Amino acid sequence: MIFKIKNIFFLITFLIFSLLIFKKYFSTKNIIFTNKSRSSYSLNNNLLNLPILQNDTKDIYIYKNDLEEFNKNRKKRFWEKLINTNE
Repeated sequence: MIFKIKNIFFLITFLIFSLLIFKKYFSTKNIIFTNKSRSSYSLNNNLLNLPILQNDTKDIYIYKNDLEEFNKNRKKRFWEKLINTNE
């Protein structure tokens, strides 16, 4: 009995909460406020006034082959010498 009363209470609470949120979200006042807020972002005018930056990233990468250097300086293990037949 208490379980059913508790479930009914939660259901009524959820429905009231949902109804209030729905009513607030779709109210005329909120729609007007949202439209005013969105209209304040005038992107087209701002995009036209942006400066164009020149590309200065030419030849800034230096390729370095660290893998070969690492393999030369790495200490060889005993089992690697057994497996590797090239050396």
